[in-house]
Amino acid sequence: MKLGLICDVHEHIEHLQQALDQFAVCAVDRIVAIGDLLETGERIDELCRRLAAAHVVGVWGNHDYGLCVDPETDTRAKCPSVVLDYMATLQPRMEIDGSYFAHVEPWLNPEDLLDLWYYEGPPDEPAKIARIFGAVPHRVIFSGHYHRWLLATPDGIVEWRGLTRICLTATRSFVVVGALYDGRFATFDTQTLELVPFNLQATSATGGTP
Repeated sequence: MKLGLICDVHEHIEHLQQALDQFAVCAVDRIVAIGDLLETGERIDELCRRLAAAHVVGVWGNHDYGLCVDPETDTRAKCPSVVLDYMATLQPRMEIDGSYFAHVEPWLNPEDLLDLWYYEGPPDEPAKIARIFGAVPHRVIFSGHYHRWLLATPDGIVEWRGLTRICLTATRSFVVVGALYDGRFATFDTQTLELVPFNLQATSATGGTP
């Protein structure tokens, strides 16, 4: 199965449409959003319309939690039905063809808001990497949250900056997909394990917080 991967969209509709167009060219089978669709809420209705039309599945991020888990009455009153209906489809975590997806590292609980907002920088030492691979048994683990490309194996950080395609040949891999608000997205083939990053020329002057 070929997947299109987006995360940390933060309502950047222009980059979303460019990613959707590229996914059509690549003939992906499914598109997965790895959290943080929301930013200020000003464009969330149009964003959700496009995601729903493209049948994008996904997981929620720390910015999305309030719209995905028991939205408050005043939130429901303010949001168009397309937003509430789409955000209700997002899950805390998901597995697709043996790969694991969550917005935060797998040792954190995405159903706990404090865990979703956890941030002490990317995994940059052996203990941090070990707890990632010790949390779930999956061959490939995907997350977002850090707004950058990152690849790690149980042996440590891989010198890969998301500029070239790569085959995840290591026994296990942890991948952070770059932020879509900054023009970054990817395709991933669950059979060949080929990960193809895309980096748009245009970048956003402002972006979301982790």
